[in-house]
Amino acid sequence: MLALPLPSQAQDKTFAGKTLAPLDPHYLDNRDDMRLKTAVKTSIAMSPWVDADFLHIHVRDGVVTLRGSVEDESARAAAIRLARDAGAKDVIDRLNVEEKK
Repeated sequence: MLALPLPSQAQDKTFAGKTLAPLDPHYLDNRDDMRLKTAVKTSIAMSPWVDADFLHIHVRDGVVTLRGSVEDESARAAAIRLARDAGAKDVIDRLNVEEKK
């Protein structure tokens, strides 16, 4: 289950005993983007084809930007497909392929 901090916890910069980076104020004003970001993160985290630990997801006006590294081209394609399936209007691919040897 994905747990997000409450606004009061974000101001304290702690959540579940961890220090948080400042929240992007964009998401406080654009709840649809926050919902989409959560849906994309959840889809990718549940996927057996993509390692979500090395991905960063950013959403602006329904457009998802994926950054980070994936193991191979099939993982890249899966991440993009999962973002679209979660409801992204478009996906900007900034993923690096770092094949493990």
